[in-house]
Amino acid sequence: MQPSPYTPGEVARQVPGRAAQLSEIDERLAYMIDLQRLVGRVRVDVAARGVGKTSLLREVQRRAEARGVLTVWVTAGEDLGLVPALANEITRQTEGWSSETRKRLRTLLDSLTVTVGVPGVAQVEARLSAPAPPAHGVREFEDVVRHTVDSARSEGRTGLAILIDEIQAADAVGLRTLGYAWQHLQSEGQNVPAAVFAAGLPNAPEAIAAVVTFSERFAYRPLERLSPDAAAIALSAPARASGVEWDPAALDQAVAQAQGYPYTLQLIGHATWLAAANPDAGTRLTMQHLQAAHRSVTTDLAALFRARWEKATAGEQDFMRAMSALGDGPVQRGDVARALGASTRGVSVTRARLIDKGLIDAPGHGELDFTIPGFAEYVRAYDDAAAPPVRSAIAPPPDWVTLCDRIDPRITTDPNWPALAAQLDRASQTRTDVGAILRAIASDHRDFTDQPARSLSYLVADHVPDLD
Repeated sequence: MQPSPYTPGEVARQVPGRAAQLSEIDERLAYMIDLQRLVGRVRVDVAARGVGKTSLLREVQRRAEARGVLTVWVTAGEDLGLVPALANEITRQTEGWSSETRKRLRTLLDSLTVTVGVPGVAQVEARLSAPAPPAHGVREFEDVVRHTVDSARSEGRTGLAILIDEIQAADAVGLRTLGYAWQHLQSEGQNVPAAVFAAGLPNAPEAIAAVVTFSERFAYRPLERLSPDAAAIALSAPARASGVEWDPAALDQAVAQAQGYPYTLQLIGHATWLAAANPDAGTRLTMQHLQAAHRSVTTDLAALFRARWEKATAGEQDFMRAMSALGDGPVQRGDVARALGASTRGVSVTRARLIDKGLIDAPGHGELDFTIPGFAEYVRAYDDAAAPPVRSAIAPPPDWVTLCDRIDPRITTDPNWPALAAQLDRASQTRTDVGAILRAIASDHRDFTDQPARSLSYLVADHVPDLD
């Protein structure tokens, strides 16, 4: 018995499918460490909730620390404010340093905290009434960065990496202080080995641009859902590390169900692992285990959908109803507006609020989509019942394994089985009763060749001639 290696709702231990992002990040870290130079642009990885932006940021932290960098992590949006939060974290990270180093740094940190202060009523009011509130403590923050780097060097560190999660929630004064300080360092502190890496929701560019006039200093990088290959690795690699393999057909089905959404992948992996009774090394996760996990996955997703739905106001819920009525994929903003009897400008505020809440995204020009696969179906189901139903957000996979085993047990172990399983899935989408075809073939008691999966594939093609 082994514990589940999957982590739904937690920061993932691995980030498969992010090779391009990590390659760029590694290059920036090498630039900072090897050349001892400032990374001039603030990198912001942007994605909806559940796509893995925090996991990616934690991987940046691990890689930086592995190369001797001092890392300072904060989550924006706390009452303390961005800059005071950074000051507190620097204080905590440097507690074990030599007394002389800490004394000078502590003086600078105290000065920074006094200058910036804690965001209060006046600052919140300024953010609401003026698009560009003044930055406070810019030079003091620069001094802190410079001295932290110098002190880090004396302690054997190779640089400073500031990591900011949920940057779209940062206070306006803190964002401007960070932005102006980094702009000054670009021109006056090129030999300061420091960098800022951040993660935020899709509205992060707009939130930053609203308070930082030179937001081109921020490098925004959209983080997409995982490709099928990356999703397969995300499921198979943790299991393989424990000596457990996924049956190819079950793996393909799980990948198709998750639609590239990392949170759903982790849910499926975890529930399938538990359905297999915490398997020992040498076990295979099969289609039967995946089917047994279906109820647990659906229940967890329904709870997530319900929580997201209840975050929305009545007007926002009407907007999402209009979206869901148009289909499951990206829909046109103009079509949503027409369904609501409004102009596109008339729905812009509601659209912006839903993006801010992480409920919808704008994947392309004029397009809108729900951030979680299956949410459109949930919204449609909400209107079909008195209360939000726990309806299947993921259709249970056809039990091809059992049906094919009745024909010839060798079929599901044949190297051609994955291709056959995919063919059966496509055939089932043509409204053909594939199960009836397989049961009829089983009743014939046919003798297959030494390639039973390929032989069955030919028979299925005969019954569904339009199948490509």
